[in-house]
Amino acid sequence: MSVLNKNDFEYAGLNSRDDLQAVMGAVTLPSAPAMAEQVTDIPAMYGNQFNGMDYTSRTISIPITIIARGSQDKYNQIMHNLSGLLLSDDPSDNGKEYPLVFGFEPKVTYWGHVTAISDPQFINQGAWDATLTITFVQSDPRATLPQVETPLKNGLNTITVDGTARTEPVIQVVPKRDLKHIGFTLNGGEYGLGPDSDEDQAVAVQPYTQVVNSDVLNTMAEWTNDANAIAQMKTAGDYIYQGEADSNRDTQVLMVKLANGMKQYGPHKPDWYGPGVRFTGMTNSLTNYRVTTRIHHIKHSGTHNGRAMGRVEVLLLDPNGATIGRFGLADSAGGGTPTCYLQITKPGGAFAGGDGKHKTLFVGKGPSGSSSNGKDQKIKIKTGTTTKTVVKRSRHKHGKVTTRTIKRKVDKYTTVVNKEEKSALSTSWLELDLIKNGKVFSWSITQYYTSGSHNGQPCKDPKRFLIVHGTFVDRNSNYQSALGGIGGVFFKHSITEDDQKVGYENPYLSITHLDIYQVNDVAQDAPKYIANAGQEIVLNCETDSTTVGGKLASPIWSTDYPKLSPGVNSLTMIGDLDDAQITLKYLPRLL
Repeated sequence: MSVLNKNDFEYAGLNSRDDLQAVMGAVTLPSAPAMAEQVTDIPAMYGNQFNGMDYTSRTISIPITIIARGSQDKYNQIMHNLSGLLLSDDPSDNGKEYPLVFGFEPKVTYWGHVTAISDPQFINQGAWDATLTITFVQSDPRATLPQVETPLKNGLNTITVDGTARTEPVIQVVPKRDLKHIGFTLNGGEYGLGPDSDEDQAVAVQPYTQVVNSDVLNTMAEWTNDANAIAQMKTAGDYIYQGEADSNRDTQVLMVKLANGMKQYGPHKPDWYGPGVRFTGMTNSLTNYRVTTRIHHIKHSGTHNGRAMGRVEVLLLDPNGATIGRFGLADSAGGGTPTCYLQITKPGGAFAGGDGKHKTLFVGKGPSGSSSNGKDQKIKIKTGTTTKTVVKRSRHKHGKVTTRTIKRKVDKYTTVVNKEEKSALSTSWLELDLIKNGKVFSWSITQYYTSGSHNGQPCKDPKRFLIVHGTFVDRNSNYQSALGGIGGVFFKHSITEDDQKVGYENPYLSITHLDIYQVNDVAQDAPKYIANAGQEIVLNCETDSTTVGGKLASPIWSTDYPKLSPGVNSLTMIGDLDDAQITLKYLPRLL
């Protein structure tokens, strides 16, 4: 947020003076939200029965002045701009609230929505300067101070909270060992995850046993691109495996190798081409398995960059190295929106339409609310030169016209289209969680934030990000092959720019966070471990939700979702957390 002058405000990131072209007047903050007493009139009773108070929304009126300097055109432009920025006709924006900050108290944020813009009142007739009022309503009448983030230890913690209202704690935990239960007590309330009795904890079992973790992405030692090893790694379409992949120890990713500033896709080919690698570190095949992994894709903008086509896939392989499933993302031709897909197949299948060998669990381009399509851009690309015959005419002084034929070299061009379509998948980090337990396949695909304060955390809004899940029952036992390995695929596709040697930036492609588990035979009602070592657990009293590894978890035991009170609080963490990383986050609130 930019530094505000005392006479300015900022709403939804818009500065009143710079963006709205308005001067803020004196704002009188209301002392309290709207209140309504709830009582019951009981016959023959002296007085009535008090049932409590309703505290509803708070309304803030913001007087502003627009200065048109005697120009009606200027006045019209400011008014259209004001309405266009403060209001929206997009249905997906309905129900959203935005932050309001005043320059006279820059550390306080009011969350709410604009409900009215009054009719303007002209200051002087003909001057086109006018005053009006913006009505801002908070559905939650509390304001917030800057977020506090502080480490916690196992056991008792003393927390001193600023502000004048209770607030909701959010506790993030990354344990060093597998956990049976976790929780905390706060101000007489309790909240936790997993079996809370000693008897249940004593017999808790692991639903999954990890056999491969993300450390295998630190090195290429257990990955091979040997032609014989990857020969059965089939995927869709026309392609050639060539080039080299590499690992990045610092970020634990598998990606196309970079050498001398160039991505090593290998020599130019007419269709899809690039490195394919096979993981050789699984010593035992798994009849029932769980695979979690992420693919990362960044599509660059620009005249030619937007047309570049990349494709990244994680392949599930049987013990012989034949493909039995794939999770991937591929760019469309001409800068079209990328497509994500999850499919399973009988060994030997290549995901061809109508082959009867594969099953598509998901295919999609992301939520429609995330798409924005600009005007198609036509691009001329020089393809060479040609000799053209032209007729030259000349006129002599006596009026006689003579002609002669000459040959001239001219440039040849072809015209291509850059769609520059954008969606949630244009720059995306997608996590697959696929579980095969007997004939039941359950899966989810969750998009993760790639920047900002939530970087590395799962996205929450399915209208803006890809968040899908499903279940498939293999009733005819078509897809019961055991999991014996993993493949990684990094392709680029030939475009006109390659043929004409026009430089451009290929999309960024990588595979991250690969974990493979054996699914154990565990009774449905048996007490279970709730998290593996290294999995992030979030106990969120703000959204009344609990997640493990970004996914909602249960069972929850709770008297309520406890809140922090203004002043001194005693918060006690419970669980096997002596060396865990524990962080408390909260927003101090003001009534």
